[in-house]
Amino acid sequence: MTERDWQKEDPTNLRAKNADTFKPMGPWIVTAIEPSAMFTQVRLNGMPVHTFPTGQMLFSPGEVISAISKYNTLSPGDVIWLGTDEVPQNLLAGDVIEIEINGIGVLRNRVAAEAQTEAE
Repeated sequence: MTERDWQKEDPTNLRAKNADTFKPMGPWIVTAIEPSAMFTQVRLNGMPVHTFPTGQMLFSPGEVISAISKYNTLSPGDVIWLGTDEVPQNLLAGDVIEIEINGIGVLRNRVAAEAQTEAE
């Protein structure tokens, strides 16, 4: 998940990609996999919007880990999200987004509207 308006204002993407609820995962984590042999499909409301061999992403998992580890200490159990190489779809409240990776399963989430506070 990325908040595009925040992304335009923050060249580091820190806020745009790391707000609470922006990193859905689970219900399990699979280890001992070979990402280059996997296939990923993203569906929006049941319709495929992005399909790609996981091993042909713009940056491999190893390249991403190497780049991050130059500036951050990584520890066992840390999770790194790699994103997508395609132009993303804008999501609306009520949309259902699914990410399926063969050998792992399907992560399915319904997009919720931002909660409003009394001050708003």
